[in-house]
Amino acid sequence: MRSLLFCSAFLWASLLYFPAPALSAAAEKSVEELLDNINRLPSSERHKGLIEGAKKEGELVWYSTMNRQHSSEFIREFEKEHPYIKIRLVNAGAVKTMARIVSEYRAKAYLFDITHIRGLFLSTLRSGGIIVRYRSPGREFLRRDFVDREGYFNGLFTQGNLFVFNTKLVKKEDYPRSIEELLMPKWRGRMAMDAEGYDWLAALIDHYGEEKGRAIAEKLGRQELSFRQGGTLLANLLVAGEFPMLIDGYNHISYGLKETGAPIDYIFPEPYVPAKTPTPVWIAAHAPHPHAAALFVDFLLSKKVQEMMAHQGRWVSRRDVPYQVDPGSRTVQMVSPIKWGERNVELVELFNKLIYRKD
Repeated sequence: MRSLLFCSAFLWASLLYFPAPALSAAAEKSVEELLDNINRLPSSERHKGLIEGAKKEGELVWYSTMNRQHSSEFIREFEKEHPYIKIRLVNAGAVKTMARIVSEYRAKAYLFDITHIRGLFLSTLRSGGIIVRYRSPGREFLRRDFVDREGYFNGLFTQGNLFVFNTKLVKKEDYPRSIEELLMPKWRGRMAMDAEGYDWLAALIDHYGEEKGRAIAEKLGRQELSFRQGGTLLANLLVAGEFPMLIDGYNHISYGLKETGAPIDYIFPEPYVPAKTPTPVWIAAHAPHPHAAALFVDFLLSKKVQEMMAHQGRWVSRRDVPYQVDPGSRTVQMVSPIKWGERNVELVELFNKLIYRKD
């Protein structure tokens, strides 16, 4: 298992160290200029132009990092609204999807139209000429941390990291309430964490500062954590009793499992709730089906679909859609894709050294 996780971490770092070679300005602008020209049209004409173009294209290729069940729900809804577009779904985790995209663009194989990957990859995708700006009309409804000025970042949702417990293995009165309580001896060897919990470490450092944040991370790394890759896998292993507690469980997965009657419970950690870098949706610089891609981005940012995402437990980007698992007035420490995108290699190395403690 450790060798597998090492390969994943190495792949992550290599993608960040060696971004895809930048495309020519003319090549990058072709899709972007097409969409900008359409966006200048009056609303009704704009929508009509996208539909006419999408009917000619007939399909859309979506590289999704969302779990397949949820991805399929959105596909069914979109194809119901636009029966002339067939979506081809390619599902994988963030690092594998990123590796695929970079590899394809290096080989000048322009296969995908749409992807959404954690925001820490923004600088790599942008500098590599892999994505373009798209100023969807839905941007005006997004919360502050889910959108940028330039038009590259159209956030869909973020994921809060909760303390999640197997209720058969941990009594409610024994739950740790704070990040620092995780350092107590009684929790050694009883906790699990995602092997790619880089955002969790970034939030820790942002909240406590560099010195104290690193010190807490180093002490946590001595707690003999169990590492697996992927939030769904970790949650299912927790339910199965592989470990009593997950320290960075995703809010939407935890919510969904509890709703089904699984023996789990979750709480918001103190003194802050870590939140991952918002996950944006991106259109490829060489999207084979740019009209269909734009329609799909608008669809994902619509209130209807954002409500679907919120019902799945996600913390969505639209201001007019409330959260199912609401942190209320608690401090939410959301990781900045700008700050940590520039320090992403350092962040991976810090996580591996302090928490994962890779040999």
